[in-house]
Amino acid sequence: MVFFRRWQPVKALSFDLDDTLYDNGPHIARAEAWMLAHLRSEYLAGAMLDAERWHACKRQVLLEDPALHHDVSLARRVSLGRALREGGMDGASAERAAAEVFAGFLAERSAIAVPASTHTLLAALARRYPLVAITNGNLDLARAGLDGYFHAVYKAGAGTLMKPAPDMFVAAARDLGLAPAEILHVGDHECSDVLGARRQGYRVAWLNDGQGDWRRLSQLPDLMLSRLEELGPLLLGHEWAPS
Repeated sequence: MVFFRRWQPVKALSFDLDDTLYDNGPHIARAEAWMLAHLRSEYLAGAMLDAERWHACKRQVLLEDPALHHDVSLARRVSLGRALREGGMDGASAERAAAEVFAGFLAERSAIAVPASTHTLLAALARRYPLVAITNGNLDLARAGLDGYFHAVYKAGAGTLMKPAPDMFVAAARDLGLAPAEILHVGDHECSDVLGARRQGYRVAWLNDGQGDWRRLSQLPDLMLSRLEELGPLLLGHEWAPS
């Protein structure tokens, strides 16, 4: 743990989800593989849809409607509908099928292997602090077994902009009834988490388990973690007794 600013106690914590509480990459890759295999096996209109065509379809959808960058769920559903229409399915059927495939993708994507140490930490922190989640993603927290720790979950989409935009940080501080400086945001991303939270006045713990170079950050966090569990002794003191 490295401190960049003098530490002051906080009253609440906000957590990023993907790649902060768990390793997200393998789960997204597995869910994408399931989705493409399901489209090819279950829908004639998806029989020729491979990864290259799928990514080209997504790129075109985002090019035509840049606002979808801020809503990963809607962007995927729109892309699925477009891919199926391009495969020959009529519009209404494509929309129904897209919703069904998206539901399956979300279930696969949310079957997350959260480390036991993360559960232990969150459970201990939740006994002392209000916790909220602030995410650009679309994880189903109940399916992932994470829903019991958080007072509220803020997700981008439906008019709410992705981090580093202020929307979710402002909403969380308002709903917690705290000044941003009384909240510690914990996240892995240099821009979405560190820059986004610092701009709104949050304290920031940067999870740098990939050995990133702090000298490249546009704004420094309050502290840098190499492991999430380092928060335990900092925030809980003698109460921190991991099994």
